[in-house]
Amino acid sequence: LGDQSDAPAVLLEHKGKNHYFLLPLLLGLLGLFFQFDRDKRGCWLTFLLFFMTGIAIVVYLNQPPFQVRERDYAYAGSFYAFCIWVGFAVPAIYNGVQNILKNRAAIASAAVVTGLCLCVPALMAEENWDDHDRSGRRTAVEMARNYLNSVGPDGILITHGDNDTFPLWYAQEVEGIRTDVRIANTSLLGTDWYIDQMKRRQYESAPLPIDIDRIQYLYGTNDFPYVANLIDRPILASEAIAIFKNPKFKLSDGKTDYIPAKKLLVKVNKENVRKYGIVPEADMDLVADYLELEIEPDRIGKVDLIILDILANYEWDRPIYYVVPDADVHLGLDKWSQYNGFCYKLVPIKTGNSRDKEYIDLDKMYDRIMNVYALESLAKSGVNYDYQNIYTFEAVVPMREMFVTVAEGLAARGDKKKALAVLDRAVETLPQANFPYNISWMRSINEYALLRIVDLYLRLDAQEKGLALADAFVEETTRVITYFSQEYRGEMLSRKTVEDNFNYFSFLLQSLEGAGLKEKADDFQDRLYDALHVM
Repeated sequence: LGDQSDAPAVLLEHKGKNHYFLLPLLLGLLGLFFQFDRDKRGCWLTFLLFFMTGIAIVVYLNQPPFQVRERDYAYAGSFYAFCIWVGFAVPAIYNGVQNILKNRAAIASAAVVTGLCLCVPALMAEENWDDHDRSGRRTAVEMARNYLNSVGPDGILITHGDNDTFPLWYAQEVEGIRTDVRIANTSLLGTDWYIDQMKRRQYESAPLPIDIDRIQYLYGTNDFPYVANLIDRPILASEAIAIFKNPKFKLSDGKTDYIPAKKLLVKVNKENVRKYGIVPEADMDLVADYLELEIEPDRIGKVDLIILDILANYEWDRPIYYVVPDADVHLGLDKWSQYNGFCYKLVPIKTGNSRDKEYIDLDKMYDRIMNVYALESLAKSGVNYDYQNIYTFEAVVPMREMFVTVAEGLAARGDKKKALAVLDRAVETLPQANFPYNISWMRSINEYALLRIVDLYLRLDAQEKGLALADAFVEETTRVITYFSQEYRGEMLSRKTVEDNFNYFSFLLQSLEGAGLKEKADDFQDRLYDALHVM
């Protein structure tokens, strides 16, 4: 994809700004050359350090493109070795200048050498500054604020990795944002020290209701508890945890700590569900008496055990949320999940597959999108939005998907004005200049989300807005198809990307024809064929 320092709209254009490394490379190799006669052993050691922590690491890790964050730290050792070579070069150049001046002007020699060597960092700064300038970019903090503001008072937010956790910690610890929310990270929830932390109060957040004795979750203990399924019927999760804590007999293999059943029930305290607003009052008639959970594997992880313990003691007096349903947790919570924008909420209403996003509190989501969520940084001009930002907000956290899902729900219930307001907010928040309409090479749902926005605009009689988006999308999509249709080793550069984009075109043409815009659909199709004929 070439250099990506300019606006994301030109991600597919190779601008050839890759020569800047030649000067520091020359300086480093020069230092190695001059030092070799003085200290062969030291030079070989630095070369070995450079090779093993640089070239060898590249081969060993074989990192794919589009990482969720910059991975330069993987090669830090090679940078150190290279700096040693540059250090060798400086006195070598100084001695060479001294010989030329015949040792008559030591200060002048030092000045010349300093000037020459400063060209290296000056060139690297000039070429790299725009690629790495993050001034004015507050997207990570805004994202963290939005995650936290998706959670109700004194809520529990279950996260799963470092990318969806570190910004939240920063927002709470440094900026004091929503310190009543308890972050529970499943990457750490299998460790005894982190479980101990969860059992203590933190700022305004009450302790988590973890009741298992500490001796049963110490390091190396019950990392993968056995699910015996001795009771072939649903039992209360509280009963299962009670048996786990104090089993009456051993299993045939001598194990004493086990979950006795695969089908578990979590009692729903309906009074607290209503009192603490776990579900809207209008949906109280849908609330079940019990959450029905089913454990499929014969063993669960320690994280599952702790989550199960929390649920066993859960009184529905504080809301529970998770970034991704059942990620790192395998208890069947997916069927009891409400789409909540940046996360999902555990609700005592059977919702089926949470990824269908059928159960949404539309009024709350509309208020968050229009009045609560911090979205200004995404639309800010003059800020460097590199591919990691694009990948985060269009693939990892598909923002356009959130907007259009809520808008479709509002439109389905007849709230045309609010649906259009949410669509307008999506276009304003994620402008094409910062976040391209087509990033299909990143394998995201962004393209279909954008096309759904177009389709909904057309269905809500806002044809001018829908066609403006469609026109911009077609322009980007024809460029993508043209680029990835190029021949590479006898094949297309990426047949999958080309096929995906033809599917996007088909979806768009169907939307236009469904809105009675057959002539516009034919025009877009002609533009695609013209682009293909140019190849």
